[in-house]
Amino acid sequence: LISLDQCSFEESCSCYRMALPTDIVTVPAEEVWFNAPCLSEQVTALKLSNPGNRLLGYKVVSKVENRYVVLPSQGALQPKKDITINIICHPFPFRSESPPVDTLIIEWVDAFENETDFNEDWFVMGGIVRKKVLSVKFNP
Repeated sequence: LISLDQCSFEESCSCYRMALPTDIVTVPAEEVWFNAPCLSEQVTALKLSNPGNRLLGYKVVSKVENRYVVLPSQGALQPKKDITINIICHPFPFRSESPPVDTLIIEWVDAFENETDFNEDWFVMGGIVRKKVLSVKFNP
């Protein structure tokens, strides 16, 4: 184990990334909504906020390929700032008797020290990746 007092941040040590990243705040908090019967493309907004003091990397993914597009789907979220992303729902055969149970997964991680542009390596180089699941709901 490396103790934080052994770590020199000036020497590009990434041990600070072993701390739990700050929670992000989403608006809406738990669900995004689209109008059924989903006959045309629809767009809704999702706001991601970083209340912490460190740069975060984020990714938004869906388990349902080709139904949802998120723009931008990944990026860097500055400390004390927010970003609004668009979630696009493509038309699909909607069945009101058995609406889909879809989710969007938001993942985030502390960025590397002294980096400002999004880097996919932030998610695979030992940092703690946090996740939040948002339900996708449909108005009848």
